Amino acid sequence: MTGLIRFSPLAARAYNAAPLNFFNGDVDRALDALTSQFFASENVSELGLRADVSETESAYVLRFDVPGVAKESINVTVEDKTVKIEVTYGATVVEGEKALRTERPTGNVARTFRLPVSVNSDAASATHEHGVLTLTLPKASATLQKRIAIN
Repeated sequence: MTGLIRFSPLAARAYNAAPLNFFNGDVDRALDALTSQFFASENVSELGLRADVSETESAYVLRFDVPGVAKESINVTVEDKTVKIEVTYGATVVEGEKALRTERPTGNVARTFRLPVSVNSDAASATHEHGVLTLTLPKASATLQKRIAIN
C-alpha cells in the first residue's frame, strides 16, 4: 500500500481558513498547541522524532531522524528493557537578523521503547551521522536455569 497520507485536522483547516482570520498569530498558535494534545499520536510530537527499530540475532538496532541536532543535545538512557531518547531542538539565532517566519521546531521531545529482551547497557553503542542517530543495543545473555540440590 503506497501513497498513504497522514491526516491532521489542524493542517486541514489551512484550506478553509477564512472564518479563522480574526485570530492573530499568538492566539492561533495557542489554539494549535491546545488542540494538538487531543490529536497527537502516542509519544510522537510534531517535532518529528521518528524511529525505525530492527533486530539482529544478538542486538536491537534503533535509528532516529534528528536532522540539525548536535550530539550534545541528545540524551539516551538504557535500563533493563527500557530505552529512552530525549532530544532538544534549538532555535538558530543569527546576530543582525530579524526572524520573519520560523517553521523549524524548537523544544524537547522524548520517546521511550520497551524491548522484549533485556539489553546489555555496558556494551551499547550510539553513532550520530548525517542527521541519523543509530543505537546498537546488544541483547543481555539469557540467565541459564540452575538446579539447586536440596539437603
